[in-house]
This record gives sequence, structure tokens and C-alpha cells, in this order.
Amino acid sequence: MTRRVARRMLSFLLIPLILASVPAPQAFARQGAADGQGAADQQGAAAGEAAPAGLVLSLDECLKSALENNLNIAVARFDPMRSHELVTAQQALFDPSLVGAAGGSQDESTQHQDIAATEFTFPSSLKLRNYSAGFLDPLITGGSYRFDVTANDSRFLGTQFDFTSFTTFPITAKQNQVNWKLTYNQPLLRNSGPRANRWQIVTARNNLGTSEAQFRQTVMDTLSAAEKAYWDLNFAIMDLKTKRTSLQLARDFLEQNRIKVRVGTLAPIEITQAEAGVADREEGVILAENAVLTAEDALRQVMNVPKDSPAWSEPIHPSDAPPLNEVVPDMQEATAAAESNRPDLEQARLALKSKETELYYRRNQKRWGLDFTGNYGRGGVSGILVDDGYSGAIDHLRTDFQIDWSLGLNLSVPIGNRQAISNFTRVEYETSQARFALQRTEQAARVEVRNAVRQVETSLKRVKAGQVNVRLQREKLEAEQKKYENGMSTSFQVLSFQTDLASAESRENQAITDYNTALVELDRVKGTLLDARRIAMPGKPEAAFAPPRHEALPSDFPLVARPAASPGGSPGAK
Repeated sequence: MTRRVARRMLSFLLIPLILASVPAPQAFARQGAADGQGAADQQGAAAGEAAPAGLVLSLDECLKSALENNLNIAVARFDPMRSHELVTAQQALFDPSLVGAAGGSQDESTQHQDIAATEFTFPSSLKLRNYSAGFLDPLITGGSYRFDVTANDSRFLGTQFDFTSFTTFPITAKQNQVNWKLTYNQPLLRNSGPRANRWQIVTARNNLGTSEAQFRQTVMDTLSAAEKAYWDLNFAIMDLKTKRTSLQLARDFLEQNRIKVRVGTLAPIEITQAEAGVADREEGVILAENAVLTAEDALRQVMNVPKDSPAWSEPIHPSDAPPLNEVVPDMQEATAAAESNRPDLEQARLALKSKETELYYRRNQKRWGLDFTGNYGRGGVSGILVDDGYSGAIDHLRTDFQIDWSLGLNLSVPIGNRQAISNFTRVEYETSQARFALQRTEQAARVEVRNAVRQVETSLKRVKAGQVNVRLQREKLEAEQKKYENGMSTSFQVLSFQTDLASAESRENQAITDYNTALVELDRVKGTLLDARRIAMPGKPEAAFAPPRHEALPSDFPLVARPAASPGGSPGAK
């Protein structure tokens, strides 16, 4: 009896020493972001501790690197450039043009004729030269006008017979002529009017708007993916810290049980329970370590880190912790913002406008062809009476009334007109299809916004519930440990409560990560992510769509214009 009392007294003396060496259960879940601590602080880095080995990455640097190097952006940035050139090509169809021509010919011949038993030779030469210049201007109304100036001259050298002297003598004839002519053509039914002739320009501009919207969508998707990957890595690191802390608690508890068994105050079976708890937590740490590596690779992929970069072999340490700033989104405001800013809605509206424009053109093509043609011109000639060259022809052009004009109508009636009718019917179907596609896109956008708003609200409630749960789980574990110290509990109960606390901390960390991810998703589905992150789309194609650079992480990409992050949190904080 005396030995048993002594053993129990020794146990009571050792238990306080053992418990003093066991760290109190700590919650590595975020309790709020008001202190603005970085992720390294969340991981338990002590003040004055050396910086962790690897790449320390802020959210700003992550987003900037993703925008500069992401391959999807590198591919999509060329689409607006191509569409811009297609607009120019369609506009160029109405560019005026200058035409000109010059030519000359010469005809020489010799005739032999017997006159009065004598053979005479009559050589002749005719030289012609002509010049023309014109200005042609297609009109957006479907017609065109043309102004032409022509000039030509002829020189004839021949031989004539004199019957009085029975001899030949040379003759010369010269003539210069100058004309100008104005011609105007205008369709009156088919292809008449600016709306029927500009439809390809309008369609090309709509395609340009579609390309720009697609590029903006690609930028937003990349930005959203990068920020989500950043917060996922934060959670993986915090969850690893939670698992390691839980493992350390189990190891300390195992050591405590071994001491009690050695002093005879605890049954050996309790050591088996503690060892099982340690083994279970070791597996959790292994899985958490793999999750951190997977999250790092996902972030490297979004950032498009070059394959020869040392960042592939270095661990990534996020320097920005997930902020916890309460946001109460308004459903109606979010829906209205999505209707005004979503790129997919803009693309659907532009597609409908293009089809409506083509439908008008196809309707116009069903008409008969009726074209008006008119021309007016004047001419001047010299050399008939007086050989004064082109100057004389120009003088006669101004003074003489050599006028040439004509008016005419050309009618074309297609029999059956099946091609035009078939094209019109096809585009009519496509227009109706585009209207329904727009309604479908609007409905999908509305549902996405509603889901995103509810996800933000649900995640915030989960965070608050998780904080309460962590506090209660910690108090429950502390109470159970006290009961265990007094012999009123078992190792199984203590280990179970430790597991409950670790699970609660992980769920709180996950809830905070999901809350920040939900805010990113809400801005994305609203189409306001770029404004929320203070990122301006480029204004000039030549500056915006520079060839991508993959050798390093450049800092001169013109897509991003971000101020320095405030000390209270990341730029994504609301």
C-alpha cells in the first residue's frame, strides 16, 4: 500500500512537468485579416526568424506574372489585331483610285502603181499616240463616279501624184485631240443605299468588338485562375501547418503516456492508442505535403514559369494572407453589372447585330436590278485647219462647244431569283438563332451571378461558424485534457478531440479560402474583375499586343497598371 501511494505521488509530481512541455492546442485558422499579417506569419514564423528559402511571392507579383506570360493571353492577343486589319480591308473597298495609260503605234506601207507605162512608188506612214488618266471613286451609296482625261495625236506622212507634171510629192497631216468625261453610275433598287453597302464593314467592326471581348474574357479568366491558385496554395500551406501541429500534439501525448506507463499509473494499452493516433496524423501530413506541391505546380502553370527557371525547384511562399473583409453583395446590382460588363453578353449582342445587318443586305438582294448611268464630256481638236499641237486642242476645249453627254437606265430582272431568296431565308434563320442564343447567354449569366452571390454569402457564414467551432473545439480539448489528468478520461477521447480540433481548423482555413475565391468568382461573373483589380486594358493595338517574352518575367507589359498593395491586405480585398 505504501509503495502504491508513493507511486501515485510520483505520478502527480511528474504530470505537471510533462504537461508543461506539451504546447497548448493552437488554431492555425485565420481569425480575421485586420492585422494584415502575411502568409508567413500565418505559418507561425517567429519575429526575427530568417526568411524562408525559396520564392516569396506576393499576390501582385503573381497576377502580373500571369498576365505577362500566360500562353492563353499570348495567343488571344493577336485576334483583335487580325480583326482590326479585316475592318481596314473592308473599308478599303471604297477607297478611290487613280488610273492611267499610255500607248503608241506606227503603220508603214508602200504601194507600187503603173501610170503611163511608168512605175511609181507611194510610201506612207501613220503614227498614233494616246494618253489617258482617270480618277475612280466608289461611293458608299453603291454607285461610283469617274473622271477621265484623254489625249491623242496622229501624224500621217504620205505621197501624192501630180498629173500635171507626172511627179510625186510628199503630204503631211497632223491632228491633236483632248477630251474629258465625267461618268456617274448609281443602283436604284438592288445594292442601293449606304446600309446595303456597308454591311460587311459593320460586320467586320462587330467581329473586332467580339475579338476584343474574347481577349478581355481571356484576361479575366487568367486573372481569376491565378488569384484562385494563389489562395489555394495559401490554404495548402496553412493546412500543412495544422496537420503538423496536430501530429506534434499526438507525439507529445504519446510521450506523456509512455512516462505514465513507466511509472505504473497507466495501462500499456493506452500507448497503443496514442501510437495509432500518431500514425494517422503522419499520413495526414504526407498528404498535406503533397497537396502543397500540387498547389505550387498549379500556380506555376498559371504563371507560365519558363521550364528552365529555378522557380520550378524552389518552394513558393505566398506573402499575402487571405483577407477576411466582410462583403454583402447586392443581387440586383450584381445582375445589372453583369448585363453591362460581361464579355460573353457583349459577344452575343454583336453576333445578333451582325446577323441583322446581313439580313437587311440579303433582303435588298431580292430586288430587281435597276441602274442609272450618266456621263458628260467635252473635247477639243487641233490640226484640221491649223497645226498648233496640244495647246490648240486645249484652247478649243475651253472655247468650242464639243459636248458629249448621255443618260440611261439598265434593268435586270432575275427569273425565279432562287439564290437571293435562299440566302435571305438562311440568314433569317440565323438571326432568329442569334436572338435565342443571346437570351440563353443572358439566362446563364443571371444564374451564374445568383450562384456567385449566394456562394459569397454562404462562405462568409461558414467562416463565422468555423471560427466559433474552432474556439469551442479548443475549449473542449482543454477540458478533456484536464479530465484525463485526473483519470476521468481515456487516450481515445483525447486523441479524438485533438482530431476534431484539427478538422475544425482545416475547415475554417478552407472557408476563408473559399470566401476569397468566391469574391474573385463574383467579380469574374459580373465582368468587373479587371476594374476591381485596377487592371486597364491596353488602348493601342501596337502597344497592347507586343510579342510575348518567355525568357524572363518582364516588367514592362502594358496590360497592367496597378498601384502598390495597401498594407491592410491584398488588392483583391473588398
